[in-house]
Amino acid sequence: MKNMLTIAAGFPSLKSSFTHIDWEKIGVAFMEHFFQLVLITIIFWIINRIGKHIIRNSFQHHDPIEKQSARSQTVYAVVKNIFKYSVLFFYVYTILSNLGVPVGTLLAGAGILSVAIGLGTQGIVSDVINGLTILIEGQLRVGDSVTIQSIDGTVVSIGLRTIELQALDGTLHYLPNRSISTISNHSRGSQTISIFLRISDPFEIDRAKDLLRDQLASIKQDTDKIKATPIVLAPVVEKTYGYLGVQISAKVKAGYQTPMKTMILDRCLRTLAQEQIKIQN
Repeated sequence: MKNMLTIAAGFPSLKSSFTHIDWEKIGVAFMEHFFQLVLITIIFWIINRIGKHIIRNSFQHHDPIEKQSARSQTVYAVVKNIFKYSVLFFYVYTILSNLGVPVGTLLAGAGILSVAIGLGTQGIVSDVINGLTILIEGQLRVGDSVTIQSIDGTVVSIGLRTIELQALDGTLHYLPNRSISTISNHSRGSQTISIFLRISDPFEIDRAKDLLRDQLASIKQDTDKIKATPIVLAPVVEKTYGYLGVQISAKVKAGYQTPMKTMILDRCLRTLAQEQIKIQN
């Protein structure tokens, strides 16, 4: 409400500037400079087309922009919009100046309104600046597994104002860019997964360790998602309850922690079951 009142306060000054304009004189100037205005329009249209072509070619190296990453597409859209509105501003300025409109007076009158609107849109500006920073620095990519504001999920979309994050339960969260202070990206570099198996009979721990070590020795050859041969340690004391058991840890490709953990656990359980070594949950 306060922002709306602030913006409304800027309108009287702009209205006053319009009342001092000789509109009849501007109408006559329009008829006298009609062909000049057409020529100016054509020139700015050509500038707009050439500028957009140059910008598109600058971003389109080998692949079409539509097939590039979300980051490249967003930066391209921002640059294109900045160019478009810059051309539009100078086009309108040139037209009004040619018609004899006191552009300086209008800008001065609109200054107060601009300040008022600026106060009401501080949040939007913060969103855009933070969004550009995230995109330019490459902190996130669509499909990354991340933790933002204690929310674990997958990045669905990266925009200038918000980031769409899909949580593990399917909930889609829209996070304003200005509220993002810390990003934990789990999709950069290799990730470590860890599995603890509590062996029912402590005297079977060493045998279980040897069996699992032999079973997992060749698992790296079955998939490129596992970066190194899993490490099997035993006997290991579980930290929370102090149980004795076997600890398996492995380096896997970022983003594949869950399926690789499931794959390794499945092989371990099958191997122990075949040798009749019981584990407890």
